[in-house]
This record gives sequence, structure tokens and C-alpha cells, in this order.
Amino acid sequence: MYSDRTLINRRNVKADPHTAYRADRDFLMLVIKSRVIAAAMSELGFTDKSSQPLKLPLPETLQNQSKICKLQYLHKAASLIVDKFVLDDHSVNGLLDQILTFQEAQDAINEQPRTADGRFPCRFPGCQHSFKYDGASRRRHEMTHNPLPVSSRDAASSASQTSSSMLRESSESTSSKDKPDDDVYNYNCALLADGLFFLNFLDAVSEGDGLRLMRQYKYMLLYCRADGHHSNKYLLECLYQSFCINSLLSPRDCERFIWNRSVNNRGGRGNNIAHDLEVEHSNLYNKTSIKNLGPNVTEKAVQRISFAESATVSMASNIDQSINRLRGSGQHTSSSTERDLDELIKRAAQMQVFVVEPCRQYQHFRSFERDPFKNLSMSNTYNWISQHIKNVLRGNKAR
Repeated sequence: MYSDRTLINRRNVKADPHTAYRADRDFLMLVIKSRVIAAAMSELGFTDKSSQPLKLPLPETLQNQSKICKLQYLHKAASLIVDKFVLDDHSVNGLLDQILTFQEAQDAINEQPRTADGRFPCRFPGCQHSFKYDGASRRRHEMTHNPLPVSSRDAASSASQTSSSMLRESSESTSSKDKPDDDVYNYNCALLADGLFFLNFLDAVSEGDGLRLMRQYKYMLLYCRADGHHSNKYLLECLYQSFCINSLLSPRDCERFIWNRSVNNRGGRGNNIAHDLEVEHSNLYNKTSIKNLGPNVTEKAVQRISFAESATVSMASNIDQSINRLRGSGQHTSSSTERDLDELIKRAAQMQVFVVEPCRQYQHFRSFERDPFKNLSMSNTYNWISQHIKNVLRGNKAR
């Protein structure tokens, strides 16, 4: 991405997004758009932006068909790109295998017979001992019996471990054969996948889709967990949001928490903005009013301006409407990015970033790993979540 920045001379893009968020966001969206077009050119057979796909030809009657038919064709073309460059079969299947294996083990434990007070009995016939947990103490006690009791849990866990080891071996053998040793290809596929996730997040905010935002935060939790200690605060924030939605809040507060995350001041679809941005707009309006006070700035005057903000904005808007005064949207004018986009697409097509070429390596990203969840252990993640559930029940909160 730094080479892309140099290519189109985006000098306002900074390494720290806190100092230039808007510039960094616009640059990232431009890069993602160029990678989407480059991936479509590679998979569908485009030669340039104005040509037609050769591998998925446009129907001759598509122009006269309904919107649903056009949308179906678009979904078919998009699925070809997403399935090949975004969804890595080995990483997705490996993550699902970890989740299902751990879930099967938990189900096997929960399905065991228990005593009336919820304890785990000794599985030797006639033995009256029971244990609070299905752990080492229970197994050590059962080892003292002769013959040893048959443990359905041990059989299930051994079968589970055998099947998971077989799946892991087959996945490793398949991935070792099929996984390309191409840093350029892996980097651009990862950039495309993470970029589409970011765009989906922004679209959920603009549409005011609270449920989609909650699903995004669940997936973000895995990203933060895989990032280690660098993202501990964001990881805990994602986790406690799930706690609030599923158990801590009342149904009324839960509904507010999910859907009261954006505001629409203009009306219409796709015009929502985040509450944080609305607060910045409010602060800007109040700062203008406070500046007009001159030397008469006092704490009481500032509080009065803040409390009267909503009524003042409404009155000013009604007056502007009655005298037919046109007000601008407040958006900054921006130059066209078509030239920059064409340059990025041209270089991506020349380098064939979405065509596998073995032994192609970066100097500073050597052996780039495409899957961000490769070293993520779902078993440890489940245990970490369980520990924080216990902390919440005790009244402790890791903040």
C-alpha cells in the first residue's frame, strides 16, 4: 500500500490514522476499489474497465430484463470473485473444524448423567462418590477401581481427537500442495478480504443496520484475539458488547443498544452517520456559538448554549426554510479520483497480482500469511470467554 501511495502521490496519507483519518480512509477505499476491479478483470476476463467479460458473457437481453435478473447476474459474478480471492477454503474450514470439535466436546460433557444436585457421579457400578467437575480428580478416583469403568466421554473425546487429527493432517497435506508460495498474491487477497470487511462495516453504519453491526463486532473479536496484546482493549469491548446484548441488559435497553448507534439528519436511505460523528458536529456548532461570546465566556453561559442547542438548530432551520435560504451540505469538495484509480488498476493488471506465480516474494513481507486466523486457537478463545463470564458473575470487569 505504501507503493500505491507513492504511485498516486497521496502525501496527505499518514502512517498514524489518528492524525489523518479522513485521508487514510479515502485512500484505503480507493485501493480496495482498484483491487476489486483488478480481481474482476482477472477472474471474469476483462481487458479494461469499459470492456465486457469474456468468461461470464453478458446476456444480450440483459438490458431489457428486470432489476431482479440484473441483480442475479451481478451476484453470480460477485460470487466467483469472492469464492476465489476472499474466502480461503483451508482457513475457513480449519476455523470451523476447531469450533465444531470444541463444541462436540462440550456437548459430550453436558450430556453426561449427573446427580440430583448437579454433580458428576463415579462411573463404576455401585460407587457413591460424586465430583463437582468432570476433571482429573474424577478420573484419578475411577482409576482405583478394578475393572476400570467404561467412559463414554473418553471414547467420544478419543474419536473426536482422531477425526480432528485426520482432518488436520488432510488439511495440512492439501494446503501444502495447493497453497501458493506467492507473497504478492497472498497479500492482495488478504487486502481484498479485509477491505471488503471494512466497507461492509461502513455500509452497516450508513444503513443504520444495528444487527449487522453486531455481527461485524463478533467477527472483529476474532481479529482482535488473533492480534494478541496489541488489541486487548478492543477485544474486551467486542466481548462485553455481546454480554450486554445476550444477558446483561433488559430487552428494552438491548433494543436501544443495538439500533441506537447512528442518526439520520437528512432523511432517505443510506444517509445515517455514526453517533460519534454527530457529536463532533454538535461540538462544532457549540464552539461557534461560544466563540461569539468573546470575553464573556463563563461556565454557566457554555452550559446554557449546550442545553439550548437542539431548539436553536430547529429555529434556525425553520427560518431558513421560510425565507427559502439555500444551505450547503457542509461536505468538502473533492477532485476526481478516476485518474488515480486508473493508475492503480493499470499497475495491478501489469503485475498480475491475482494470478499465482510461485516463488514471488516481497522484500519486507517475506512469506506473507494470507489467513489472519492461522495461529488462533478456538479452544483457548472459548476458555478465555468462559473466564470473563465468571468474572462478570463475580462483579469483576477487566477494563
